[in-house]
Amino acid sequence: MIKYEIKNGLYVIKSGTPINNKVIMWTTFYYYNGIVIDTGCANTAKEAYKFVSNLGDIKAILLTHSHEDHVGGAYLYDEAGFQVYAPEKSIEMLRTPLSIPEYRKLVWGQPKPVDAKPLKRNMRFGDIDIKVFDAPGHSDDHVVILINDMLFIGDLIGSKRPMIAFYTENYNQIIKTIEEIMLNLKFTNVYGGHIIISKGEMKDILHYLKKLRERIRELYSESSDIDKIVNTILGKVPEKVLLMEVASGGEWSRKHLIETLL
Repeated sequence: MIKYEIKNGLYVIKSGTPINNKVIMWTTFYYYNGIVIDTGCANTAKEAYKFVSNLGDIKAILLTHSHEDHVGGAYLYDEAGFQVYAPEKSIEMLRTPLSIPEYRKLVWGQPKPVDAKPLKRNMRFGDIDIKVFDAPGHSDDHVVILINDMLFIGDLIGSKRPMIAFYTENYNQIIKTIEEIMLNLKFTNVYGGHIIISKGEMKDILHYLKKLRERIRELYSESSDIDKIVNTILGKVPEKVLLMEVASGGEWSRKHLIETLL
């Protein structure tokens, strides 16, 4: 299932898998003047590809990282002869994707092989200039993509108030990436797989993460019991957070968020 809206010529396209007639989690990808940034999940690949194909000329597909909710539709562009570009560290993972856990297959779908070329630091398609920056933190192969005043961040930031972390994430590294890379770029808005925010809101998230880290380290200096710190800081969270921990078998956890901020 997909749905979309248009913001200043940018198509914001959400894709997700209906379960009992309800999409429990959406992922977002984008189309701008022939440039496709990420491709959504495999479970909606054909529907999403048909929609994008009707928008007009496709110049290139740019992927921010290799996770299945961002690359799931890339194989269709590859099969159709469109050039797919991805971070250099993603190339082999896209060529021979690993089998993902069953809960992720249910929500997103198993990605199929894609033959991608490495993204370059500076690229140009028609009259569109593109700049690419390494942005580790959510995953080691992650990049952010700057087009005009729009910064496409994949999953580097997924929430205004993170309460849980994926097993590949390192929030100390995310803080460093925001401070050293993202805040030094000229842009107005941030477009991610699960969030759209302004530069000012990104600064607010950075402030929240640094204050959270400070509080965690204070508690750790008093007691090195990680479980106790989790219960003190993140004991009361929305039910969805707890369900993610259980359903993912611990791939998503509050404890991992705490540990990566120590």
